[in-house]
Amino acid sequence: MTYLSMQHMPLSNAYLCQDCNCVGNCAKQCPACASEALMGLDTILNRKAEERTQIAYSRVPALAA
Repeated sequence: MTYLSMQHMPLSNAYLCQDCNCVGNCAKQCPACASEALMGLDTILNRKAEERTQIAYSRVPALAA
């Protein structure tokens, strides 16, 4: 891949076309196929780490032996 063909765009401006699987930076229509079925990649790929809750188990007597 040459330097001139490389593209850069912020993740907040990246959209995936659900029809042709191309990525573009236009929120209205796909630059490759003109489809309007776009999904913002920021909401999918830029998630915060999910907080994992630890379940505290208490020791209780067994109900069956």
